[in-house]
Amino acid sequence: MRLPVFLLLLLAVLVPWHGIAVVLPSGDLRSPRQPQVAVDAARRVHVVFGDGDAIFVTSGDAADLEFGPIVKVAEVPAKLALGMRRGPRIVAADGRLVVTAISHGDGNVHSWLSDDAGKTWRSGERINTIANSAREGLHAMAGDGRGLVTCVWLDLRGGGMEVWSRVSRDGGVTWEPEVRVYASPDGAVCTCCVPSVAVGPRGEIVAMWRNALGGARDMWMASSSDGGQTFGAARKLGEGTWKLNACPMDGGGLAFANGAPSTTWRREGTVFASKATGPEVELAAGAAQPVVASNAAKVAMLWEQGGALSVRVDAGAARVLAQSARMASVAPLGRGFVAVWEEPHGASTLLRAEIFE
Repeated sequence: MRLPVFLLLLLAVLVPWHGIAVVLPSGDLRSPRQPQVAVDAARRVHVVFGDGDAIFVTSGDAADLEFGPIVKVAEVPAKLALGMRRGPRIVAADGRLVVTAISHGDGNVHSWLSDDAGKTWRSGERINTIANSAREGLHAMAGDGRGLVTCVWLDLRGGGMEVWSRVSRDGGVTWEPEVRVYASPDGAVCTCCVPSVAVGPRGEIVAMWRNALGGARDMWMASSSDGGQTFGAARKLGEGTWKLNACPMDGGGLAFANGAPSTTWRREGTVFASKATGPEVELAAGAAQPVVASNAAKVAMLWEQGGALSVRVDAGAARVLAQSARMASVAPLGRGFVAVWEEPHGASTLLRAEIFE
């Protein structure tokens, strides 16, 4: 089958900021968008993305930098939620890949599973149990690399936008009862900013979202110490506050680093980073759409600025990773990281990726 503009993935060798290798999987795509990346235990890099109403995955070995063919996972009913951080998500979990995506048509979070490293896919369980409650199309997924997978999404079952979560302990095959993470006393959290979720080394789960409380659009987080069965009291991130009667459509990023949550997020036109404790750190002014990942030794923070994609690793200097990029995703890969992003290409889009330290 020939897929209805092509997908271009560029992957750098595992030397910081040097030689780019080009991989061209077969098939033509109209406009691949919203890539997300995951790395499995065998160091295979898996990239999921959307094109129209369809979801695709392509996978490659970091050792030889060659991606395999593009595999169609599924098409969602009516309309795939895609754009401004809406889009499919992917997690590698104990020999299995899990993909989730939301349909605007039925308002549900759907899941698919692959037991052969992305070559074939089967339908999994619907994540939200109340039909049409996830119709805003914003969600996130994370795992511990073994069997624990968690999904959070913005949910409208109560009338106002809330944050809900659900956990699987067998790599996405079955899911425990869903739980409400947070409901704003002002009636709704920020309606168009994507939430984030991360799993810690002891199975703790942390969710982050942009709140709408007292006229402010600040970032908040809540933690679960019982594997996602309950969440504790929410707390605000950052030292300032953003008074805004609108949605910035910018949800930030969350990862565990040295056993504690590490976050990056935007307030007004500035991107900040913060740990679980300690002060906020300004990363860049005139910036937006930050994301973060951590490996055993380092934390990588990426953000958009002036049309380019910048990165800072730990307390090092910020550098430009790509001159033209948007909607990045990043994951740990050995002692480095792999990032993927969209690049405008005329009326279409290319997808690029690079490994860096």
